[in-house]
Amino acid sequence: MNPAPGLRAAGWVLLPAFLLHLWPQAASALRFERDAIGAGEWWRLWSGHWVHFSAPHLFWDALVLGLAGTWLEHRRRGLLAWHLLATAPAVSLLLLGLEEDMRVYGGLSGLGVGAIVLLALTELVSDREHRAWWIALLALVAAKIGAEAATASPWFALEPGIRLSAWAHPAGALSGLLVFAALRLARSVRRTRPAPGPPDSASEVTVF
Repeated sequence: MNPAPGLRAAGWVLLPAFLLHLWPQAASALRFERDAIGAGEWWRLWSGHWVHFSAPHLFWDALVLGLAGTWLEHRRRGLLAWHLLATAPAVSLLLLGLEEDMRVYGGLSGLGVGAIVLLALTELVSDREHRAWWIALLALVAAKIGAEAATASPWFALEPGIRLSAWAHPAGALSGLLVFAALRLARSVRRTRPAPGPPDSASEVTVF
């Protein structure tokens, strides 16, 4: 398969994050801010994930989401877009409910973790030959989330003054799982839906 469509899709997804990093005034109007969201600025539930607080923060988030997103699009066109549309607000809403002391949040890491989970589950059911690799990847994600929860620090260092959200990565992983389940359910419904057949001559009505 041609990887170019996946690379293009991931590039377009990441481009706003790099532009916002170069334009702090716009970033302040788009980042996740609890008070602003409470005042009705609901777009921040989506846009806040594309705002980053340092170059290393942006680099690691873009690397993870870029790799996982490219592979998702390589497997199925449009899968990355569906993941982002569903996972971005889901993670933000969970953060609003579970981290009441967090006033400001930014970063694509939650979406990146969700993309890895969605990718691993998708490949797990379609690539039986390499199933052990995908199980190992899911185990690694679980270990990373557990280690970060136990130590309250990320595996990759952040800048001083930036702390790790306790729920962003678990929320991303859960959202990736739910997107996968929803897609599987939709596919199952399509498969069980009876194909339209020829009209029943006894009940056919002709209108003149």
